[in-house]
Amino acid sequence: MRAWEHGGGFSVDATVRVEAADRAGLERLLSYCARGPLALERLGRDREHPEVLVYQLPKPTPEGRTALARTPLELIDRLAALIPPPRVHRHRYSGVLAPSSPWRAQVTAWAAASAGAEAEPVVPPRPPAPPLEEPGAAAHRSPARSLWAMLLTRI
Repeated sequence: MRAWEHGGGFSVDATVRVEAADRAGLERLLSYCARGPLALERLGRDREHPEVLVYQLPKPTPEGRTALARTPLELIDRLAALIPPPRVHRHRYSGVLAPSSPWRAQVTAWAAASAGAEAEPVVPPRPPAPPLEEPGAAAHRSPARSLWAMLLTRI
């Protein structure tokens, strides 16, 4: 993956936006997200070996390969890996965007208000300060527990 244009990992273009009232743009976005993992027009059989399926790639790989040759079972195995398991969320939110976060409503309202140019952005509330401990309470706690609590407050 390091040989790819974007240096490996994922390439995300965050400049494309769909406004809330743009129904045609929303439909284009949803049809793009719901498209299949491969184009059937690019899939065919090898002329010399009819039991082998050949998929023509849209652009050459960094090695210069323009097609992938697989047996039907190999192709099904590769495609089955793209299907998420049933009843498992594909997106997980943590922190202030977690479903149970008490600040989620304020943060999403702040983001919606900042998206509009004429609206005054709402400042999200600060998390409450951790409670002060009594002087004698820290004596019976282990240092590892204190370190763990400090890491949790940083999250």
